[in-house]
Amino acid sequence: MAKDESIEDIVNSAQAARRDLSDLEQELQTEIDKMDFQAFQDGHELTAAQTKRRIQLRASQSEVRDAFIALAFVTVSRLDDSSEVAMLSTRLDGINSGLSDDLNRLKKIATFATTVAKVADGVAKVAAQVVKLAAV
Repeated sequence: MAKDESIEDIVNSAQAARRDLSDLEQELQTEIDKMDFQAFQDGHELTAAQTKRRIQLRASQSEVRDAFIALAFVTVSRLDDSSEVAMLSTRLDGINSGLSDDLNRLKKIATFATTVAKVADGVAKVAAQVVKLAAV
């Protein structure tokens, strides 16, 4: 179970599996290439048996490529279930909560600032009127 695995262990395991899959894919391709090259050197098309074998090898390669995709999903799932990711998620939730609180405080400050600006504008208008009256 991933809860007891570290992220490093999960990633290392996935990389090892990926290397094994890659090696297998290369082995399959090498066999196909050898068969094709031999037929070319012999100056003939692949025999029916070789064609059948080539089709089987290509199908195996396709299965290996599907295994790469499955490995990726399994690895992501294992990482998602790991205690380290759960801890990071909890920490990020706390940070997001703090940021949300900060945002709400800033919105209140902005509301107060708008009110203060309106009051200051009103005071400035009254002061302008007082200056006009004093000048008369």
